[in-house]
Amino acid sequence: MKLLVVDACMRGEASRTRRLYEKLVESQAKDYEVEILKLAEEDLRPMSGADTDMRAELAGEGQMDHPLFRYAKQFKNADCVIVAAPYWDLSFPSALKVYFEHISVTGITFGYEGAACVGYCKAKKIIYLSTCGGFLQGVHLGAEYVKALGEMFGICHFQEFCVEGLDIDPTQAETLMAEGFKRMMSEITLA
Repeated sequence: MKLLVVDACMRGEASRTRRLYEKLVESQAKDYEVEILKLAEEDLRPMSGADTDMRAELAGEGQMDHPLFRYAKQFKNADCVIVAAPYWDLSFPSALKVYFEHISVTGITFGYEGAACVGYCKAKKIIYLSTCGGFLQGVHLGAEYVKALGEMFGICHFQEFCVEGLDIDPTQAETLMAEGFKRMMSEITLA
């Protein structure tokens, strides 16, 4: 089974969100072939009008082996997906939105049957992990977006987990992370 981790942790090794997914993968992914896609290391750019036209033309010609479809095919074939993204500007880093533009491909991750949108992804679950310096107050717009996109792709199970308040009192950040690890391990499962 394939586990795809979409790492949108733009601070690299200093990322607290990265620490969350690493702990989860370390403890639960023994039966998975793990692929980690670190968006900060990819050369992803926003899709332009010319890019979307080219993508549609390639798809129309059946040229689905083109490198432009690499990310969409990788996402489609995962059995489980972890999206790890810190809470930035009320949602997530822009690199993650650009990645979603690249994987939202008609004919690969979703399509249409009549007027109905149908998802083609293999995964049964998306897990959204995040950390936040303040408090979300019950709404994480980034998580809501990922949940909706997963539904469009045919992924019916969604779990969200966030450790909050990490920058309120920096002397308590590690204690909050340790408590978060324990909570995550009891609330989140890959299966």
